Amino acid sequence: MIQLALVLPLAMGGLASALWREHRRVRRYITYSPDFTTLNLPSGEDGTARARKEQVEVIDDAAELSHNQHVALTALALAAAGRLAFPPFTLLSIPLLGYSSYYFLKTIHRTSREQKIAATTIFELASVTGAVLTRRYLLLASLLTLSFSIRKWALQAGNIASIGMARAFNPSYGNAWVLRGGSELEVALSELHPNDIVVLHPGDIIRKNGVVVEGEGVIKQFSLNGIMQAIPKHAGDPVFPYTEVSAGVLHVKYT
Repeated sequence: MIQLALVLPLAMGGLASALWREHRRVRRYITYSPDFTTLNLPSGEDGTARARKEQVEVIDDAAELSHNQHVALTALALAAAGRLAFPPFTLLSIPLLGYSSYYFLKTIHRTSREQKIAATTIFELASVTGAVLTRRYLLLASLLTLSFSIRKWALQAGNIASIGMARAFNPSYGNAWVLRGGSELEVALSELHPNDIVVLHPGDIIRKNGVVVEGEGVIKQFSLNGIMQAIPKHAGDPVFPYTEVSAGVLHVKYT
């Protein structure tokens, strides 16, 4: 059994890393009208009109869950290797588990009130707390990975429900506009080349995981609190399947 004197500093180091990431995170805001349709603020607009709008900080829940899932999976691999092959690997998993545990609690905090008091959430909290107290690192890593993965799948299901099954899976919607030779060409998703850049306009559906390589825009994406949310996207940002571009033009490289 790993000594508690080693566990606490390692876990606190992971927690400190999570808090530092939160401190350094780039805050992004979007301006809404009272009915929460996205708006641009024209130059020269007077203060009265500006006051009728609300600038809201937005958090890309899908990107956060994807990041946390990858961290928890790494912790799971290290904890499994420590259990089965080389015990010191377990030590390497502990900072990642501290990091993931912080974001597990933060994720639950961001869910809707109904979800917070759901039996499944209470069971999750009890299971994670028990794994922490008994220092069962492999179990803890498994629970955290499962929690982030299920919520990520739930967001994708919400995106599909939002755009409709027909648009999500109908083959006639399965084409993409790509940049080739300086021109935009329409091709089937199955015919995309590894380095193709997909051009997405308002109303287009993002079909695969990808990264924005150029452009700025806003996408509609399901959130942890159970509503659709407008998410600003810039170069370097990830995008996720079955989300819809609502403003701007994005050049995306699918992964």
